[in-house]
Amino acid sequence: MARNRLGIQTNSAERFDSWSSTYEKSFTWRWFYAPVHETLEREVGGVSGMSVLDVGCGTGDMLRRLYAGGASRLVGVDASEGMLKAAANLNGGNNAIEFIGAGADSVPLESEEFDVVISSIAFHHFPDPARALSEMARLLKPNGKLYICDMCSEGLRGRLMLAYGRKIATDDNYYDRVSLTSMIADAGLTPTGSRLVRLFPLAMLVSAVRPA
Repeated sequence: MARNRLGIQTNSAERFDSWSSTYEKSFTWRWFYAPVHETLEREVGGVSGMSVLDVGCGTGDMLRRLYAGGASRLVGVDASEGMLKAAANLNGGNNAIEFIGAGADSVPLESEEFDVVISSIAFHHFPDPARALSEMARLLKPNGKLYICDMCSEGLRGRLMLAYGRKIATDDNYYDRVSLTSMIADAGLTPTGSRLVRLFPLAMLVSAVRPA
């Protein structure tokens, strides 16, 4: 399947580019994305003085939240040029947050730069999930923490959403807590927890730490 210059599937890229200007004004945002971000923000906890990377940052809402929490460095990576443009506009010229156009499997940053790496409702879009997790592990400092929120394929609700995603939203892959935890461990990280955070659409939060 064709991909844009940042590695995202062309049809998916077009969908995100066209959605970007209204993304944070949509019903889906208010009903699903914003509450999930609130949950992830609570889970990450205090970030004062820390460096944070958001992989698949979209319009940058999580980074703006964590900026308010006192993070010392904030970087967002996304493969959608439209989303990055919207993120820059919503950021209002705040130079404390940096946005980079790149795929999750090839992030142009040095190793061991971040105390925290997050990804929210983006992982199922990554064309090479194992390589994306290897990149996240590489970018974490020793004892750095990883948090991934994503759609979940468990049970009837998960299977129904996956069928909908494949038909309507160009989403090819959803994972469950077991498979995502296993992939995280294969990337050299130590899983620390997994739970469901949203019942419809079904969403999960999996966390891990990079060993010292």
